[in-house]
Amino acid sequence: MTGIDTIIMVDWSARSAPSPARRTKDAIYVAEVAPGHRSVTYCRTRAEATAHLTARFAAALAEGRRVLAGLDFPFAYPRGFAEALTGRADPFAVWGWLADAIEDDERNANNRLEVADKINARFKAEGPFWSHPVGKSPLHVPFRKPPHAGFPFAERRKVELAAPGASTCFQLYGNGAVASQTLLGLPRLHALRQRFGDTLAVRPFEDREAPIVLAEVYPAILSAEIKRRQKPDEVADAAQVRVLAAGFAGLSPERLDAMLREGDRKEGWIAGLGHAAELIAALGS
Repeated sequence: MTGIDTIIMVDWSARSAPSPARRTKDAIYVAEVAPGHRSVTYCRTRAEATAHLTARFAAALAEGRRVLAGLDFPFAYPRGFAEALTGRADPFAVWGWLADAIEDDERNANNRLEVADKINARFKAEGPFWSHPVGKSPLHVPFRKPPHAGFPFAERRKVELAAPGASTCFQLYGNGAVASQTLLGLPRLHALRQRFGDTLAVRPFEDREAPIVLAEVYPAILSAEIKRRQKPDEVADAAQVRVLAAGFAGLSPERLDAMLREGDRKEGWIAGLGHAAELIAALGS
C-alpha cells in the first residue's frame, strides 16, 4: 500500500453548546494537508466535526488517497482501566462502552458528568474522575483531586509520564484537563470505526494496513514552533493543527509509518512524541 498523502489534524472540544459563529478559542479546528490543498475548517459542534471528517474520509477513499487523522485527546486509559470498566482488556471495549453511555446531541448538550459519576460509583475508592463546574455536584465526582489509591490501574499512562505537561485522563475540568474531551471524543471515534470498517485502522492498537489511519496527537510537542509560526490574528487552536499537519505531511512515508507504530497497544501513544526536531525540520523554512 502506498504512503499516506493526506494529513488531517483535529483540535477537539468538550463545549456543551455550539461555539460562536465567529472563530474563537476552545472550539474545534480541522486542518488538512493534501496534494494541491491546504485548509483549516472551523466546526461549531462535535456533530459537525464528525460529519466533516466522514465526508473527507469518504472523498479520500473515492479518490484513492490514504489519510492520517490525528486527534488531540487520549485514545485509551491506563492499563487495567478497560478491564475494570468492561471486563475486557481491550481499549476498543471502552470506546463501545462509552458509545452506549454517552449522550451528545447536535448542539453539544451532553451527559459526560453523569457518565463520569456512573463510572466512579463502581469503585470503593474516591475517583478516578475528578473536578467539575462550580454549582454542579455529582455524587461520586470530587471537586478536588483525590489520592489515587485503591484502583487496579495507574493514574497516568506511560505516554503521559513521557510527555511534559500532559494531563491525566481523569481530570474533567480546569487548566489542561482532557478527560471531558476524551469521554465525548471516543464515542465519535467508535462511530467512525463502525462506519468505515476494515478501511480504517487505529494506531498503535492495530498494525494492519488501511487507507484511513487514526492516531492520538499532542500539539504541545511543537508548542514553541507553533507560536513562532502563528499568523497575526490567527486563533492559537487553529495555528497548532495547521502547523502540526504540515509537520507530519513533510515526513517521508517510511518515517511517518514508523512513528505511527510506536507505543503501547493497550494504553496508546502520542504520534511523534520524542521526534519534535524531526517534525520541525519537516516543516521547512
